[in-house]
Amino acid sequence: MFFYENKLYAQGKNLIAGLDEAGRGPLAGPVVAGAVILPKPCNIQGLNDSKKLSPKKRDSLFNQIYDAALSVGVGIADTEEIDEINILAATHCAMNRAVDNLDISPECVLVDGLRVPSLKRPQIAIVKGDSKSASIAAASIIAKVTRDRIMINYAKQYPQYDFEKHKGYATQFHLEAIAKFGISPIHRRSFSPVLEKENKQRGKISLGEYGEDFTCRFLKTKRYKIIERNHRSLFGEIDIIAKDKDILVFIEVKTRSSDRFGPPESSVTRTKQNRIRRIAEAYIKISKYRNLCLRFDVVSILFDSEKNMVDFKLIQNAF
Repeated sequence: MFFYENKLYAQGKNLIAGLDEAGRGPLAGPVVAGAVILPKPCNIQGLNDSKKLSPKKRDSLFNQIYDAALSVGVGIADTEEIDEINILAATHCAMNRAVDNLDISPECVLVDGLRVPSLKRPQIAIVKGDSKSASIAAASIIAKVTRDRIMINYAKQYPQYDFEKHKGYATQFHLEAIAKFGISPIHRRSFSPVLEKENKQRGKISLGEYGEDFTCRFLKTKRYKIIERNHRSLFGEIDIIAKDKDILVFIEVKTRSSDRFGPPESSVTRTKQNRIRRIAEAYIKISKYRNLCLRFDVVSILFDSEKNMVDFKLIQNAF
């Protein structure tokens, strides 16, 4: 397992990073990369391809690697990024971030599989490197355990999908859960099994609900934190409550299938605006966000007759 490292040590290179990723294939969740610089000599026993290890063994080695390594870096590309730039490009982004997050700059990087063209450091690509190089094996364990823990946390947020069991991979149960419950915000819509299910789901839900789902996904790409959806009070309902940095944002989503009677945002009348303000005032009295500045946004979405989006506008400080 130290064949490649020893060759580089003999050339005078002592800071060798292993680099690997986890999560290219799943239908949900991020892709995660790990980069590890092991010490010379390294006394960690049992380093191997993370897929060949039990969860208990991976967890044990995960802790040993963090304790013994000269440096560990983790890089993540989330679902929105995967859908925007494709899974291969997102994987390369995560791998670059993992190397950039090392505290020590490596003299050479041992990469599992194929070269990473965007990596600006000397690299050696090793097919099935996680079973041939201790450094890559360590990186694979860091990536795998980190991603698994992310998916276990997502399972608490979306319990209907059982992410803690399959970690987002296309198991029969997962596919059946998508068919039953629809698509969650962490599903990869650029992956064909998800896209097919979403198209079916889109035909079943209302135009307004579909518009709100799309808006939440869009806001997450802009780094908004979604706090609550469809908040109800004595004064009525607000579609989305979110945080934009240090601002608490109340968002009204308006959808129409035609602009015959004006753009969707025109339906947010002065009466509607005053009602939303009263909802916001009632909300902040019982909320931990009461000290934040407030903002009222309107999202305007125009669809055609088949629910294909024609126009999307986020109007900040709408009233």
